[in-house]
Amino acid sequence: MSLDHAVIRVRDLETALHWYRDILGLMVIEERDGTVYLGCGCDPHFDLGLVAGGVGLDHAAFAVADHAALVAARERFAGRGVRCSEIEQRGEPGIASAFRVFLPTGHTFEVVARDGTTGYPHPTKWHAAAAHAPIDLSHVTLMVEDVQAAVEFLRDQLDFAVSDIVQPTPESPWVFAFTRVGENHHDVALALGDGGGKLHHVAFQVNGVGEVVHFADRLGRFGWKIEAGVGRHGPGGNTFLYVRDPFGNRVEITADVARVPNRWEPPKVWTGDLSAIFNVWTEEPPPASFAEGT
Repeated sequence: MSLDHAVIRVRDLETALHWYRDILGLMVIEERDGTVYLGCGCDPHFDLGLVAGGVGLDHAAFAVADHAALVAARERFAGRGVRCSEIEQRGEPGIASAFRVFLPTGHTFEVVARDGTTGYPHPTKWHAAAAHAPIDLSHVTLMVEDVQAAVEFLRDQLDFAVSDIVQPTPESPWVFAFTRVGENHHDVALALGDGGGKLHHVAFQVNGVGEVVHFADRLGRFGWKIEAGVGRHGPGGNTFLYVRDPFGNRVEITADVARVPNRWEPPKVWTGDLSAIFNVWTEEPPPASFAEGT
């Protein structure tokens, strides 16, 4: 599997479209059945969907090779007792068929087979309408009440690998964990917090820390304050900034995310002061608002 897209909920589509298109730089690929599909412009795929009604994550999607692989994935997951929907035709651009996976945490994943549209991010193929866009979707981070239990579900039931765990002391609960389905250090991260299927953030990748700084300047030109950053995380080694959309959904702009090509690489356990783990440059703690999700 590979991370394919995320769909988030927003309270007003027109306001959200202005923010994600005109400020974040994404381009509209299609509007269909009350959902706006946006891409980064480097490939023909959509990366983010916006649907009206509340806030938070509607679903995160993972692609498999073809319909046969989709059928096999559903049989494998359902055989382990995972709650899955039936496979059905999907109305999302570029998606032929899919099924949904309902996590014990209250979040929803989608496993998809694409319709044969091919392409990958390429700098020379950047669409002019997305000249200031990120390169691609990077990852999603979910808020969960029990990080360890959520990790064990992703690992044992959905075949994720575990990259890093943050556990300040041997006696304390896990407060963050980073899991992957491919070589990227994390496709799905987990943050300790409120349950109920909340989203912590959705992240987009840019080319290097210089582009993260350029994004901070771009947000400033629009009068938008960043929530945290620019900094560099310990786990994953990625540079970051965080900003909230008009409805409170958190977006990360990130670069230099580590790659972990060995699926069987044991996870690193980070201990000690969270401030030094969150930002290795300054050892400045995350803001109090970081405990909030949507």
